[in-house]
Amino acid sequence: MTIEYEEDVMGKKYQDLIEFVSKKSDKFALVIRKDMFESEKWIKRFYNKTLKEIQSSLIEMKEQSEWSVNKLLEATAYVYYYELNEQTIRFLKTKSDSLFGWEFKLPEDLTFYSGNKVLLAANSHEGYFLVDEELENDEDFKNLLIKE
Repeated sequence: MTIEYEEDVMGKKYQDLIEFVSKKSDKFALVIRKDMFESEKWIKRFYNKTLKEIQSSLIEMKEQSEWSVNKLLEATAYVYYYELNEQTIRFLKTKSDSLFGWEFKLPEDLTFYSGNKVLLAANSHEGYFLVDEELENDEDFKNLLIKE
């Protein structure tokens, strides 16, 4: 079972969330929707601009019409799966300052996995994220979401 949250996690809380979820996960995914670009050439440029620096940590790229927080009816997207390591954690913490920041000029739908189980998945443009119940019940996770 998953729990839905509709409030963004920003600033230091976002940094702490990335650190926390990374310790529980072994990989993460980011999405580039093909229907948002004019051509494959523009997708390649976008990839080179946003994701090339973590290319060495790429596990695989799949063309999919459905993933953790989205289902496209007549289009597909490239879903990039990366291993979590110091370099990719630093990338996630510096490319965006919030969980919902993964859209527009960045790939979207940041998702963390433990094996094939989704632990946390954000749908930035819809303004929500999903959390696995096991993660939700962790006191440290709950503390991350408390407003100061």
